[in-house]
Amino acid sequence: ATKNKCNDPRREFEELLAPHRSALLGYAIRLTGDKTDGEDVLQESYYRAFRGLGGFKRGTNFRAWMFRIVTNTFISSKRKETRSPRTIDLDSVPETVGSPESPPEHSANEWCSAYTTAVSDEMKLALDELPDEFRIPLLLNALGELRYKEIAAVLKVPIGTVMSRLFRARQRLRESLSDYALAHGYRAA
Repeated sequence: ATKNKCNDPRREFEELLAPHRSALLGYAIRLTGDKTDGEDVLQESYYRAFRGLGGFKRGTNFRAWMFRIVTNTFISSKRKETRSPRTIDLDSVPETVGSPESPPEHSANEWCSAYTTAVSDEMKLALDELPDEFRIPLLLNALGELRYKEIAAVLKVPIGTVMSRLFRARQRLRESLSDYALAHGYRAA
């Protein structure tokens, strides 16, 4: 089986990716604030990761490596958006998306439904209002379940910067959600 895995990079990639698909999807959707844009960022990330699989060091944290790729893809897409307007040639859009050989572990609709049920509109708005420099580490920690050291590696910043950004993100959320917390009994007056 090991020999077969080495001969089939696509299969190896799918096996490494499978346990992380749902978390990566949720992260991409929260980063972009939109299901379709999140799926686009994720698909581009999968493509980049597969092409760069030779650079992945076996035995290291694949999950953190994928979150770094999704983060970098998101940042690149935002830079590209600011440089040029988005245009789409509708004739070139395929009728089906994805490949039948590898259906996603969880669909975006399932993730969005679960997220919508679990998180209030006020919380979503507060998260979306955070600047990327605070929102990205918070999402990596909360959705990606990455430790500070892993977040630092993903963002290529010192661990102290991660700690500071997480502190500030939580502080801003606390401030923007204080009325909500009071009204719903999460905080006493």
